[in-house]
Amino acid sequence: MPVLKLPRLGRRKSLVACVRIGTSLVVHKPDVITAPARELALSMPADPEHVVVIVDQPDTGNSLGEVVGTALGEEARPVRLIPSQNAGVISLATAQKLADRIGRTVVYPDGVVLANVSGLCFLPPFEGNGWVACGPGREPARLGRRFPKPEWEGPATADAQRAGQGTVVEPLPGGVWLRPDGPPRWLEADRAKLSRWLTMRPRDLTVVLGGHGIPPLALDDVAEWWPVVPPETRAKIRFLSFGDVRIPSHTTLGHALADALGEEIVLYGGLPVGTSEAPKFRTLRDDGSHGLRTFAEEIAFSPRRGSANAVAPQIRRGRVPFEGLIEVGPGVYRYEGDTVVEVVQAGLWLRTIREPGRATEVRTMPCDPGAILVFHDPTVDGHDALVAKLLDRLDSSARAGAKLVPVPATPETRRAELPFAADLTAPLTPLPRLSRLLREHLKETAVAEPAMVPDPEPPAAEVPYLPVELGGQVTEPAEADPAQPREPEIEPQHEPVAVQATPRPELRTWPLIPGFAPGQELVRAGREEAFDRLSEQVLGIWRRFSPNRPMSDSGLSEAVAAGLYLAGDDPDVDGGLRAGAEGPHVDFARCVAAGLQKLPVHRNVAATVVSPAPGVWDLLRGNPVLREWGFLNLLTVPEEVEDGSTDLVVWSVTGRLTALIEPKDEGLSHRVVFLPGTAFKVIELVEPTEKERGRILMRELVESESREGGGAAAKARDDLIGSSLRRFTRRPDRTKSRRPGETRSVRLGRVPGIADQPSRRNEL
Repeated sequence: MPVLKLPRLGRRKSLVACVRIGTSLVVHKPDVITAPARELALSMPADPEHVVVIVDQPDTGNSLGEVVGTALGEEARPVRLIPSQNAGVISLATAQKLADRIGRTVVYPDGVVLANVSGLCFLPPFEGNGWVACGPGREPARLGRRFPKPEWEGPATADAQRAGQGTVVEPLPGGVWLRPDGPPRWLEADRAKLSRWLTMRPRDLTVVLGGHGIPPLALDDVAEWWPVVPPETRAKIRFLSFGDVRIPSHTTLGHALADALGEEIVLYGGLPVGTSEAPKFRTLRDDGSHGLRTFAEEIAFSPRRGSANAVAPQIRRGRVPFEGLIEVGPGVYRYEGDTVVEVVQAGLWLRTIREPGRATEVRTMPCDPGAILVFHDPTVDGHDALVAKLLDRLDSSARAGAKLVPVPATPETRRAELPFAADLTAPLTPLPRLSRLLREHLKETAVAEPAMVPDPEPPAAEVPYLPVELGGQVTEPAEADPAQPREPEIEPQHEPVAVQATPRPELRTWPLIPGFAPGQELVRAGREEAFDRLSEQVLGIWRRFSPNRPMSDSGLSEAVAAGLYLAGDDPDVDGGLRAGAEGPHVDFARCVAAGLQKLPVHRNVAATVVSPAPGVWDLLRGNPVLREWGFLNLLTVPEEVEDGSTDLVVWSVTGRLTALIEPKDEGLSHRVVFLPGTAFKVIELVEPTEKERGRILMRELVESESREGGGAAAKARDDLIGSSLRRFTRRPDRTKSRRPGETRSVRLGRVPGIADQPSRRNEL
């Protein structure tokens, strides 16, 4: 009888696998680990109480329990599950099944997990219960919303609640947010900025006050919320002035808050960003962008007792102005001879060891978001030279933002007007949507609100003697004087146009000034997440072209700076350069220029579509050679005609092709960028009519041509290049430079050498 041979049955292939990455276990599909899961595992801090398990695939039922149980071995600690982007939401049933399978407690997230590069995992309110622990034979229990768990985590910081009549207390990754209700678009923009950039400090609870585009926060509501916080947690609270807070006239937020709560409070000197161990504090400008790094990081305010005047604030935590200084008191450092440098709220104070009589006024002066105030007494012999040496030893961003304030000075009751260019010195805006909303709001309120009459002048003893306005928060408005009618404003028919003024040599971006070295701290400050993400892209490109040679730190910083500029988060870099403004944008632009200079050169035609304002045509006729002091962005293919009435077509000699480092999602693959200071010669002008599009033909001049001037050779070059430019304008293949519904890049559509009009200087 023949023997029947049955086929051999193979083992069933496992649906999941498990591998240890960093301090975490990653459960994934066989041979496949997603990049977000790997990054999440590497960013997770060690958890001494739990085994952290990153789940990198959707719910697999029993398979998850089998592979985790095998990977744990004899490990007896409870398990904390964290899903990657690929896994989706983990259900209570999955967590409970795993707990029954391995016989121990399992902590899972009930809601959407927000994870950042510092390893913080936060579950927002309104979407779930936060971290939940379940175990064999026991009911699920809530454990809070943050991992790692900060010292101040508790009921007062875990769920949204009401304070007073109209204030919401909303949990944030780094603390809580006290704000009134308002339009969702404003709340979403503020929430995204605070969730993304505000550092979570495990020992300090950050309480954010106010918001943008919503009613001012009432101090009475803050005082009503204060007793809800446990006494042991109040000592850990650090307040952050973020939006509008209604305070009495002739006072500051810190003093008003201390008076309302009846005890000492600590106010942050700026928005803390970066690592929780060593955060950097940056001022917040009116448009929501990050300003300068402050020297005063934590400031303590005491309440007034009875009718006594407010006590000057104390610097609880400050930043050393520069290395080599010896601290002789809280925030006071010995400088030279009998002088000291004191860190104050608004900046630095160079003074004698013996305190001058108006020390309280200097220390009470609030911070100016756009400047580092340096107080000094010009009447003291030798102080001018010491101030110059002090400025020279500050870091480049602080030096660029420094503003000298003499002490004493002539009393002034109004704010000293800063030039418009001071508004263009902000580093890159980390959240363009919030910046755009704020600028729209400022434009609307500038038209809608009636002119306000200043508050009555206070008694002579209370008049600030420094030329900077006290305050900075929303104050109770004074009643307008009916006897003072408003002058009717005459709206001009056209905004004035002009050519760009030549900036001072120290404010020019390219070529680099001697001794300038692009640094990672300069580029990364205030935009850590974008810097790290783009660094990976740049290093990947470098390894592809130079696999055997490492990339230098300065080269990486330059390339990433160029990529950040191309991302278009903050066009004010160009606005500040065109206006010849001082500020940290100059050093950042130098890093951008150094990075762009290493990209491939485009020696051919580049173009964009423009809509010249009235008067531009006359300027172009009268100025055959124009120099652009910002970065000029053009395209190598014709652009859509609906974006403008005129074609600007340029012959490029040194323009840089940027495709290698363009943003992956919103980049312009056909972009050409010219470095600041490039000269362009007007070859031909054709104004638009109803039947014909306008045309501006230019060619780039190299430096030798700029010095030589015209001549027969230059005329021949103009004719030859002009023919190529005219052929380009007749090309029918105009590119779709953006996706349907997407707005056009603000970096396009500029006529080189023409100064920004007042209405466009602040636009995104």
